[in-house]
Amino acid sequence: MPVARLVRRRRWFRRGAAPVWLCAAAVVLAGCGHSAGAKPGASGTGGSRLTFGAWRAESSGTRQPLYAVACLSALRCEAVGAAGTILSTVDGGTTWQAQANPLQGSTKILYRIACVPPGSCYVIARPDTILVTHDGGATWSSHVLSLAGVGANLTDQACLSGNEPSLRGPALCRLGLLDIACVSARICSAVATAPPAYGSLPSSAHAATPPSSVWTTSDAGASWARQPVPPGVTCTEGDCTATLSPYPLVWISCLGSGLCRAGGGYFGGCGHCGYVYAVIAAVRPGAPWTMLTCPSPSPGGGRIRACWRALLALHPFPRGMPFSPDDADCPTSDRCYGVYTTSPFDPGNGVYWSADRGELWLGGPSGSRSARNDVACPAALTCYTVGDQGTITRTANGTAFVPDGRPTSRSLQGITCVDAAICYAVGDNGTILARK
Repeated sequence: MPVARLVRRRRWFRRGAAPVWLCAAAVVLAGCGHSAGAKPGASGTGGSRLTFGAWRAESSGTRQPLYAVACLSALRCEAVGAAGTILSTVDGGTTWQAQANPLQGSTKILYRIACVPPGSCYVIARPDTILVTHDGGATWSSHVLSLAGVGANLTDQACLSGNEPSLRGPALCRLGLLDIACVSARICSAVATAPPAYGSLPSSAHAATPPSSVWTTSDAGASWARQPVPPGVTCTEGDCTATLSPYPLVWISCLGSGLCRAGGGYFGGCGHCGYVYAVIAAVRPGAPWTMLTCPSPSPGGGRIRACWRALLALHPFPRGMPFSPDDADCPTSDRCYGVYTTSPFDPGNGVYWSADRGELWLGGPSGSRSARNDVACPAALTCYTVGDQGTITRTANGTAFVPDGRPTSRSLQGITCVDAAICYAVGDNGTILARK
């Protein structure tokens, strides 16, 4: 089984969905979903043994929100959440125990985790800290990275009261370290974003130090080095120019072969209107990161660049559009799946997929009217999504998603799958679900 299949992450509180132009691109599909007024459930399990189909709600022993879960085997998994919470199971989710760690009981949010057998896990704590264990969580070490513009005072509360552009509702905190994935127990990469990535300044102003960054360890987490990334990408709609704009990196997905892909995006607003999206790739550890995304022609029939002409020649209809979701999982070298919930225009209940490494994306219904918060894909055509109100959906053919169970009404924030049948999901109020 590829290492990446034991790695899963969750995305921060999100609302919204895909840009209208992406829905139009997927004309052969059922289209993007419609708003259902998704809201967190008012009641749920948080510790009961309620079952629904293959899913069972487990007792977590905590009321802290949980944001991510990853597994070392079908029976041994780690879940992370608010207040430095790390929970561990060694019996397939029947019981969960709190693990001591350097941030336990602090105000730190632990919200991404990647695990590699037999006993290595890497956890991101907002905004600049990585926790590492190589003995299954018995001991943890702490590593603080030097991230310009996102210091230790960047708390989740501060971000949520901030003014990130183009996002409706409470501002989303998408700064600092945002995701992590591993190629092996010794080689892992994390992505980080600084405030200029959401601005309208040309990337040339930040060429020396782009606001988005990839940090890699090749010595099992003892040291982390910043990797060069492409300086910018042009926007795809609106008042776009040929000027490169800085872009965020909010997700990363790696395979055991060494291939990693990362991406992110935002709606730029005006001054420099348009969507700014980027998907970048490195074919192996130490290889340069290259840009996969290129701009589409503007709606008014603007100049079609050489990159877009090349894509049109390579891809048969439907060709999709250049895009990056907010969270993605790439189960093979060709296929990636993602969810996208930070658009100000749509409810975020769609699923998006790429069959060309992540260059072009198509979108369709997720099987739920509630916003999707995370996606996990244990095989090329098998994926699960989780989201608001405890909804879970599944596809076995890579496109048609159907409901897969709902043993809780609390919103689910993260999911991991060990294989096509065994998965774990976590969410609000200490919710943990197991699928057998």
